[in-house]
Amino acid sequence: MPATDSDLYKAHVKNLRAVEAGIAQVQRDLNRAIGEGNAPLIETLKKLFLFLSGAWAECRLKKLIYEDKGFTSASRSLIRSEKTQADRWKKALEVGYRKRYKVPKAALSATTLPGTAWFRFGAIQRIISEDLEPLISLRNTLAHGQWDRPLNSDETDISGALIAQIRQENALSIKFKLSLIESMSNLIHDLVSAASFERDFDAHYKNIIAARTNLNKRPYEKWRQSMVEKKRRGIEKRNNAIANCPKKENFN
Repeated sequence: MPATDSDLYKAHVKNLRAVEAGIAQVQRDLNRAIGEGNAPLIETLKKLFLFLSGAWAECRLKKLIYEDKGFTSASRSLIRSEKTQADRWKKALEVGYRKRYKVPKAALSATTLPGTAWFRFGAIQRIISEDLEPLISLRNTLAHGQWDRPLNSDETDISGALIAQIRQENALSIKFKLSLIESMSNLIHDLVSAASFERDFDAHYKNIIAARTNLNKRPYEKWRQSMVEKKRRGIEKRNNAIANCPKKENFN
């Protein structure tokens, strides 16, 4: 007997929590490796962080489409019929907009939607295309075992573009991208399952802008050096504590 919608929702919640726990652990281990200057481990954990971030986006979408008071069974099937994860996110956004603004069939446009709603629709679409889609692409590449020499979509040649994309990622950039995508998913959640979409849009979008600003302006090298210094201070403090620890006297 197939699982009920409620059972599937609970399963997606547990999967999402498990992925989030994995991300938290990988982040801790990655920060520690950066502090220690362990280059091979940094590279491995960075790719795991990338992979889990893409997995988080997939789990979050599956949880979203089974939210209570959200999508109908027909809408879920429509979303799942899309071939790629990015297209499924876009379809979830479209279906959510059609439901909220009562546009069942006509194309979503400046004439069928209120002005502000139309601008918001375009903003969320751009986030999916410009921020989420590249992350999903990297996740798929890593999932296929292409950790050192990623291939093109036909697997007929080495992809220099994907090599460059993976190399330019780091612990800080992945963290900010995940934060950005989390805020985007909160927007679509509110659109579909809550009454607070319009009320809270600016707060979520402000988080997206903050994450994007950090991506563009916060220097990784300066942050990396701070992690190395933090590790050095920790070792120094521990060594001083050991050196200053009173020795037990031997009365025998």
